[in-house]
Amino acid sequence: MDTTIRAQVAIPARIDRLPLSREIWGIMLLAGVAWLVESYDVGVIGSVLPSLQKEFHLGAFSVGLLAIASTLGIVISVIPAGWMADTIGRKKILIIGTAWYSVFSLLCGFAPTPTALVLLRFASGLGMGAIFPIPYAMAAELTPRHFRGAMTAVLDSFLSVGYFAAPLIAFAVIPSMSQDMGWRVLFYVGAFPLVYVPVLLKWMPESPRWLEVKGHISEADAIVSRLEHDIERRTGEQLPPPQIADLEAKSGTGDLNDGANKSIRQKGRYIQIFHRPFLKRTVMMWIAFSCVLFIFYAIQTYTPTVLIQKGYGNATAFLLTTIIVIASIPGKYAAAFAVERFGRKATLVCFTGVAALAAVLFGLSHNPMLSLACGIVLAFFGIGVDPIIKIYGAEQYPTRIRETGIGLFEGVGRFFGGALAPFIMALILASGSVLVSYLFVALVALVGIGTVAVLGTETKGRTIDHV
Repeated sequence: MDTTIRAQVAIPARIDRLPLSREIWGIMLLAGVAWLVESYDVGVIGSVLPSLQKEFHLGAFSVGLLAIASTLGIVISVIPAGWMADTIGRKKILIIGTAWYSVFSLLCGFAPTPTALVLLRFASGLGMGAIFPIPYAMAAELTPRHFRGAMTAVLDSFLSVGYFAAPLIAFAVIPSMSQDMGWRVLFYVGAFPLVYVPVLLKWMPESPRWLEVKGHISEADAIVSRLEHDIERRTGEQLPPPQIADLEAKSGTGDLNDGANKSIRQKGRYIQIFHRPFLKRTVMMWIAFSCVLFIFYAIQTYTPTVLIQKGYGNATAFLLTTIIVIASIPGKYAAAFAVERFGRKATLVCFTGVAALAAVLFGLSHNPMLSLACGIVLAFFGIGVDPIIKIYGAEQYPTRIRETGIGLFEGVGRFFGGALAPFIMALILASGSVLVSYLFVALVALVGIGTVAVLGTETKGRTIDHV
């Protein structure tokens, strides 16, 4: 592209006309691996809880506290981390959070008491809270608009790899080691992301959209120009010109008139989240994200415990949990297809509705094969829908406040869907009622469906800063 023309063209318009090339895939792969190494930590607590219960003779309250400790850390850190990502950049927060989490995950393996483990898990959650919102914001800001939903679903499948890696390693390690050592080894493994930090430093670029919004035009231009040059050189074809209609995206609020745009820009970022037209979107995401996220935590944290409570041995419970969680990977690929074909709202409602039904059947089942089948369906749809709610949330806000908005709904969602609701579920399970606990899961899922159906608007195929 001619340098003079390129300087006059908004970064979003240039990104949206890029093909889904190996260059884009390479950047997204880095983001996906960041999710993979962190997701292991979420999966590991469900795998170590049975061992910790036996070793320390934990009651329901202690089990619930251990289950949600890292999530509470995420809740505390994710909101300021979102603000910081909008202030100092996505890349820096991703690197800091990865290093922080890795160190405290390693220390969890040396915890002498359950109290110490709770505190260390909370500390590791502070790093995780900084990390989890970044990859899908990067997917929203670096992926062409017609592939945003599908790309986020593909990236989210990396999370599932980490989720099933934990019970798989537990299946191989815990039965062959002493009761005190097996769960510690699982936390030692969680320190491996430290070796990934130099990779992020060298090869992960900053978001060009964020750089442009912050006034770093030359840096944003350099990143996009390198992508354009590499794609044109490899394909031997010139890229199509940016669409003129997309140039309005540079304003960051395509749906507002100039007066409203100026008025909102003068307000603080947190105030903007609660200002029209973002207020309805914020309320919707706070409720819907909490509900959808709880389905994930119910599967990931309590499946081994529930299976053991149903009478299965430890090794069998871990193996069945691994199979169940693996089912979420094709679920996310199915969601990637559905979200670009049928839209965000339809995919969210249908996938979550099927998950609610599967949760009830899982609670009712006592036959091993029926439990496995219902668990697979629950994970396929209940975890498969996760990337859709994430990209849907990222599309609700313009670039200048995107991470702030994400941080807020992540924080609220992690508290209600990842901490409070799972804690309630732990108390229900302690009473011996597996069925009631999964009826609770289904009820929460239905609340999420209703919220999206009533308050949500479709965003498929729209320029991200025009939504």
